[in-house]
Amino acid sequence: MSDQTATSRAEMPKAANPILERRTVENSNRNLLKHLKPGLSVLDVGCGSGAITRGIAERVGPQGRVLGIDPSENLIVQARSHSESLPQLAFQQADIYSYETAERFDIVTCARVLQWLAKPEEALARMANLVKPGGFLAVLDYNHEKVEWTPEPPEAMRKFYGAFLKWRQEAGFDNAIADNLKAHFEQLGFTEITIEPQFESSVKTEPTFAVASRIWSEVAELRGPQLVRDGYVSEEDRLAAIEAYDQWIATTGESMQLYLLAVEAKK
Repeated sequence: MSDQTATSRAEMPKAANPILERRTVENSNRNLLKHLKPGLSVLDVGCGSGAITRGIAERVGPQGRVLGIDPSENLIVQARSHSESLPQLAFQQADIYSYETAERFDIVTCARVLQWLAKPEEALARMANLVKPGGFLAVLDYNHEKVEWTPEPPEAMRKFYGAFLKWRQEAGFDNAIADNLKAHFEQLGFTEITIEPQFESSVKTEPTFAVASRIWSEVAELRGPQLVRDGYVSEEDRLAAIEAYDQWIATTGESMQLYLLAVEAKK
């Protein structure tokens, strides 16, 4: 597939994305919390609508500096609309592959971003170059091949999920990027690499189960039309997956776990 195909498939649908705005640095990027101190400078690559970036800015305080970059003009507009109260926070429409600045940062981070890049090793090299000596490169991402459901979700959702993985893979995205990050870091010359599991689990007995486990219905709602357009699923199958999976959540679904790893290294 071409770079253009990857860019097209990675582009976030313009519909309001509830997944992005539910995320905070505490619930969705907590691996950063041990590093964030007043006065630090942080670059958040692929910041999306800025929900996590705002939390980073709050923790580095007014004497710090946080910049969020994202290639989506729509998402940067959203991010800026929520950041007026944080003078230490700025957002810029930019692509990490071509982003240039003389500035170097105490922390360069990206969360759930490399899964949408066809050249993650090139993006990581550019990010590593933006870290100050003694600073940290901190990456958080998924292995989509290791999602666990108990019990198995309905056939309609399994069919959609298989199509989703194939659609991603054939665009050049690494469905197992989390487990390949260590090798990418080593290729960049990092030696002291830490790996922390950051699995996201939702269990029926928790009040958040219905919302958290529904991420795959939301994917079918938001990304599904792209799969239909590209010929990976029919519209009928997409709608059937949402209906069947929502029924699973309401009835037999017991748990769902996303496989996430935080991989970090000091420069």
